[in-house]
Amino acid sequence: MAEAKYAIRFDEATGRAHVDISGEIAPRKILNTFAAIAMNNSWAAGDRSVLWQAQAARLPESFEFADIFQATPISKAITRPGKSAIVVKKNEAMIAKVARFYQSIAATSTNRNLEIFFNAKDAMDWLDQ
Repeated sequence: MAEAKYAIRFDEATGRAHVDISGEIAPRKILNTFAAIAMNNSWAAGDRSVLWQAQAARLPESFEFADIFQATPISKAITRPGKSAIVVKKNEAMIAKVARFYQSIAATSTNRNLEIFFNAKDAMDWLDQ
């Protein structure tokens, strides 16, 4: 049985991965999603960017920031250089806090640049730079 992951769509022109984080945020599910992206040939040959859409995301009642650290060593092994943008709702303070936490992990533990945005247009513009 395949491990749970979020829905992924690949842009044929750029290889960019588009991820819909709907439902509960789960660090293991994020890791599984990125692993699936990293194995995609068009993404690996493309600009290696990822647009994470988290506007429909919510935190589970038992969310623990420590769960992110458990996935970090594996993340280091599968992460490739590139850019990731995550789009969150402006009024979702806790989701933005989780995104900033992932941003700090990316900055210190991986070779990916992760930025946080409040709308998809700004995120796409940044990814296209």
